[in-house]
Amino acid sequence: MASVSVSMEGDYSYLSFFGLREEPFAPTADPTYFYATREHRECLFRVWNSIDSRHGIAVILGNYGTGKTALLRKLLTGMAAAKDRYITSIVGSPIPSWTSFALLETVVDQFRLQPSRRSFGAYMEALNRYLLANRDHICTLIIDDAQNLNKRGQLELLRLAQNLETHQHKLLNLVFFAQLEWIEVLRAAPNFEQRINLTYTLKPVPLDETRHLIEFRVRQAGGASERRPVFNDGALRVIHAFAEGNPRVIVTLCRNALLVASQIKTRQVGSEVILHTIEKTTVPDADKRARAVAAARLAPTANTTVSLRREERGPREQMVSIQNPRDKRAAELLLKAAAKRG
Repeated sequence: MASVSVSMEGDYSYLSFFGLREEPFAPTADPTYFYATREHRECLFRVWNSIDSRHGIAVILGNYGTGKTALLRKLLTGMAAAKDRYITSIVGSPIPSWTSFALLETVVDQFRLQPSRRSFGAYMEALNRYLLANRDHICTLIIDDAQNLNKRGQLELLRLAQNLETHQHKLLNLVFFAQLEWIEVLRAAPNFEQRINLTYTLKPVPLDETRHLIEFRVRQAGGASERRPVFNDGALRVIHAFAEGNPRVIVTLCRNALLVASQIKTRQVGSEVILHTIEKTTVPDADKRARAVAAARLAPTANTTVSLRREERGPREQMVSIQNPRDKRAAELLLKAAAKRG
């Protein structure tokens, strides 16, 4: 119980120091804190068009942490606000070992159907009857972590489930959110792949939108504007270089950096704070840390003086001078690691 008490007190000090009402970088996909980048807006526009036009199958692909779950929740929020128009069910993280019938059972259960008997034919008949009875609504099945569907039989079942159609549109939309690894599964099932109406692959967040993402989340957390944390240009460049534009990594790094900043009583978050956070709170990765160091060198801040000296002997002679003694050691360690790589 003692450790829980300390953690809660630390969280309170963290928020109160920055005058925030809420955690701006919580590790959850809260739609309130979802910042729609250009990529996300484009993806949402195309997916909504596919759903409303009832074109059938849409696939959203992206690496871990690129915002797929946040997009999914945005879709669900929009559909829930128009229940007279949309009927939506969701299957989250299907089990790879499921048989096609087990998957069908799950789909039928999500639509709250009760077939007359437990058989493949009875379940398909119940689903088809339901879709026909609700043809004036937009019926959509959303599957998250679709990369777990790796059997041909599973995809063939889903192809059959959305085969029912009028002359103008499909009676069931299928929207899949999956990791990039699912591409190989799709290629191995051409009968399913050819029926995909839309495929959208999420790309990394660029540097300029990294700034907007962070500022948006800080504003959403509320509180006194004059006390809110400010991430300067150097910090933003280091964050982006380390995270490679991955929103989840950006959010995690910012959360840990604010804890460091609150401990040293500064609201100006610079590259030295980010370097210290990387060294102390991330899984060791020489390549990522080297990129972070390189970004810090390119963007010295008012509180950080970076001086480089490259002798004929090579990268080991690169030096860094940081005025904040608390963070100097962290930066030196990162430079040492980068030099070894060189």
